[in-house]
Amino acid sequence: MPDIELRNIRKEFNDGKIIALNDIDLKINDGDFAFLLGPSGCGKTTMLRTISGLIQPTVGSVFIDGNDVTERPPQERGIAFVFQDFNIFPLSVFENATYALKVQGYTQEYIIQEGERVLNIVGLADRADEVPVGWGNGDLQRLGLARAICSGAKILIMDEPLGSLDPKISAEFRWELRNIIKDQGLTAIQVTHNQEEAMAIGDYIIIMRDGNILQQDTAKVLYRYPNSLFVGNFLGGINILEGYIRKVHPEDYYDVKVRLGGPTFVIHSPTTKFHLDENVIIALRSEDVYLFPLEYDYENSRADWTGIVLSEGMVTEKFLTGKEKRYIVELDNGDSLSVAKPEVFQYEFLCNQEIKIGLFNEDLRLFKYPDNLAKEMDLQ
Repeated sequence: MPDIELRNIRKEFNDGKIIALNDIDLKINDGDFAFLLGPSGCGKTTMLRTISGLIQPTVGSVFIDGNDVTERPPQERGIAFVFQDFNIFPLSVFENATYALKVQGYTQEYIIQEGERVLNIVGLADRADEVPVGWGNGDLQRLGLARAICSGAKILIMDEPLGSLDPKISAEFRWELRNIIKDQGLTAIQVTHNQEEAMAIGDYIIIMRDGNILQQDTAKVLYRYPNSLFVGNFLGGINILEGYIRKVHPEDYYDVKVRLGGPTFVIHSPTTKFHLDENVIIALRSEDVYLFPLEYDYENSRADWTGIVLSEGMVTEKFLTGKEKRYIVELDNGDSLSVAKPEVFQYEFLCNQEIKIGLFNEDLRLFKYPDNLAKEMDLQ
């Protein structure tokens, strides 16, 4: 199985006025299923096209399986493509799937053997003689995947392959796609705008913005430990509170006071250092906000609330989003938080109801106050 490595890749357009990829270093290991995520125009598709040889980098090198393939054309890189647009030929399913093998001059015996094997893998063996006219998008994408696998390539490049599928079909097919990739020992890179899809089936995710890689890691690490406000907000959304460093403790712990008389938290920040009185941003996920009625009995609760930091507040909005209830709550200092709770959450809070709002120190992430907070939080 091949690995893929980009070394110091820079791609410029319009005589250097547009920098689509900015000194990118990236390695995707054998058998990995990696996802590229980022806002439109961040460089995701340009990176795919550079890896595949459809465009040449302005500077830098592309390595596949340890070999420099920067100057090689796409057909010599061992890469197959799966796109959102299916580009199915007006031929039978079998002929579509085995088209690359026929062009490459394989024997009829080998073509039949591989065609039957691959159509079995994608669940289309019983439709091999059909011409795929009027097929649904899900079946057409299976055929596109079959054609890619049948080419013999060990690397799959996929640009929004599930983007045209109905959400329900997409949610089901994504797991089938992952299983096929893993069972066939393929290395795969997929571009998507669907964060849930990337977090569910990717081995890891590469977050991009403005031609740069901001962070790459597993979905769990990116979600719980984003290295920037943009990454945290882009992947799932975050609440933010503005504050300042009130006290510096040993071993990278900080007392952080929320502005305008808000609560004080003790936050661990092992990777970023802060100094006394420095302005900071506290980030937290909506599911990490706990809501309690004023009369809640913490001591006799079955849950352990040791260490929770409580503040007074009020519910200002509430709405249902499928399986979740969403509340907007306001702290007594005027800051607002978005809160996510299961639909079957035990309490039914009302708008304008006074409540207690609880946060655990360990659920909070601490960031430098950016020069332009609005731009840092902008998802574009």
